[in-house]
Amino acid sequence: ITERKRAEEEIQLKNAELERFTYTVSHDLKSPLITIKGFAGAMESDLRSGRYERLAGDLKRINSAADKMSVLLSSLLELAAVGRVINAIEAVDMNLLVDEAITLFADSLMLGKLNIQVQPDLPTVFCDRIRMAELIQNLLENAIKYMGGQAAPRILVGTRRDEEDIILFVQDNGMGIEKKYQQNIFGLFNKLDSRSEGAGIGLTIVKRIIEVHHGRVWVESEGLGMGSRFCFTVDKSMRKIKG
Repeated sequence: ITERKRAEEEIQLKNAELERFTYTVSHDLKSPLITIKGFAGAMESDLRSGRYERLAGDLKRINSAADKMSVLLSSLLELAAVGRVINAIEAVDMNLLVDEAITLFADSLMLGKLNIQVQPDLPTVFCDRIRMAELIQNLLENAIKYMGGQAAPRILVGTRRDEEDIILFVQDNGMGIEKKYQQNIFGLFNKLDSRSEGAGIGLTIVKRIIEVHHGRVWVESEGLGMGSRFCFTVDKSMRKIKG
């Protein structure tokens, strides 16, 4: 009976998540469609009345809305692939994986705009190497994106241990996250700054990758201007290999 109740509760949670997902997708895809239809109508009106000088602006807005829809659809396909494509689980040295991810930001590092530090002796993790690399890259990109006006941006990749797990984290000294937003930050298309680049799906992908690995992911922040620390675990099999 206990197992049945647990299974029923899990199904209810998944159904609720699917309902929120469907609503979010339909809402965000509807917005550029409304823009396209509206300015297509404006172009039709301008053509009839001979106001050709307005056509270039209308066409620019239509192209912008179409580009936004393309980004959203590509992001949804990427998110779907995370839960569907499962690569071989292998022992991955997180020291090497993080170093590889950091090389993607070589330009910023060479210009002195960014200081990324990595604690020594990160654990070896049994995981999907490709997905874990994607997770680290997304967390680093997120930290850089939300540095705000920080003059000396710093990122720390490290590890700590609690009573049950080895925890990996990516910490920054950026704009921080208010408590009221910390539960929703991993939601689809949720962005703290609507002006930032991207579709707002990076942290959703991080959450999905961790779910596939049966782990936990959460954010710690004291609030605006206090920086953020994104923490995650990967099941009970996360451990450092000795010998």
